[in-house]
Amino acid sequence: MRCTPRVLLFAELCLLAGACSAPGEGTPRATLPERRGPLPERVNAPLSQTFLALRPRAAATAAPGGFELRVQSAYSSIFEVGSGSAGAVSFDGELWRTAALLRTGLGARTDIEIELPFVYASSGFLDVFIETWHAILGLPDQGRDTRPRFEYDMRVTASGTEAYALEDDRFGLADVPLVLTQRVVDETASAPAIFLQAAVEFPTGSDERGFGNGELDWGLGAGLEKSFGDWILGGGLAWVARGDPAGFEAAGLEVRDGLSARADLEWRWVERSSLLLGLRYEKAISDSLGIEELGADVLELDLGLVLDGAGGTRWLAGFSEDVIAASGPDFTVFVGLQVGL
Repeated sequence: MRCTPRVLLFAELCLLAGACSAPGEGTPRATLPERRGPLPERVNAPLSQTFLALRPRAAATAAPGGFELRVQSAYSSIFEVGSGSAGAVSFDGELWRTAALLRTGLGARTDIEIELPFVYASSGFLDVFIETWHAILGLPDQGRDTRPRFEYDMRVTASGTEAYALEDDRFGLADVPLVLTQRVVDETASAPAIFLQAAVEFPTGSDERGFGNGELDWGLGAGLEKSFGDWILGGGLAWVARGDPAGFEAAGLEVRDGLSARADLEWRWVERSSLLLGLRYEKAISDSLGIEELGADVLELDLGLVLDGAGGTRWLAGFSEDVIAASGPDFTVFVGLQVGL
């Protein structure tokens, strides 16, 4: 699905409304629950999922010696097909990424998290739904009508060489990230909470089958958040040193280091639930082919809901839309469950 500038304008207005909300107009700070957001989403596209990404998170860290387990799943419909004189990009299919994340506190302001992700790609079942949705809203199909329904092709080629291909109908272990977070400033009435991150991603996924990049990625990040009554405004920046996959090197393609930014807003509208809004930006992986399906940046709009369940559990559900609509997923549906151990 393709987004119009009005969606981006709506998101910006919502973020501005949250930032301008007067501190004294909501529920007193002492009676508010802890932050439930932001949605811990990342770009769920074939190539993007092979590189390290620092997921959005809250500034609060896990208690020393305590453990938090989060299981989350993202399902995306993808149609990004383009070609040029130097090569071609064909991302046509659906991608399912499910991960278990375990976080534990190392100190009063420090925690560490490891993620075990699995990826599955297929021709999927959403083509008719997406075509109908586009027709109802009057949105372009971006060439979907030029290809058969329920076809699968996830590959990048350059000068006749296959630089990347994601194998279909197979569950595969992706690369495993390890993230250390240090809160350096606690939130006060006049200052936001600030945290720093360092991360490394181990090449456990098969680069031959498209589940990983075969190299060690590492990155650094920073984030902040500030409460305004019932509202919480957050943001962050991250930089990732991306490894060059063997396939890209063989095809003569260069990989850019990753640069990403985010802004998010949480509205704690009732005692046990929050509504979430976010924008996530990520620089393109490579512009070597001069094709926007590979060389365009990604800007995703996130909408979500978080519910506190019984026994300290927390349920998450969300929806993401690629605002730029050139190299990211058409849309992504996200669900998750968090429990304390």
